[in-house]
Amino acid sequence: MAVRFFARYREATGRERLELELPDGGTVEAAWAAVVGRHPELARYRPFTLFAIGNDYVDPDQTLRPGDELCVFPPVSGGGG
Repeated sequence: MAVRFFARYREATGRERLELELPDGGTVEAAWAAVVGRHPELARYRPFTLFAIGNDYVDPDQTLRPGDELCVFPPVSGGGG
């Protein structure tokens, strides 16, 4: 499966995408653990990380399916003033 990095995650890893192999029934949290295994510098961002598959935000316990692309990014803020 593919993991796509945005904003500070892309900057920290120096890459936009990462390919992972997860067992059947793997979850978003399992994918995050595999990402951190390759890029431990991301571990400190976990409490703030948002996950999405396609156009939908997903919870860490969401089961991943073959062909899913998991997007990880920091919370978005702005507007108002």
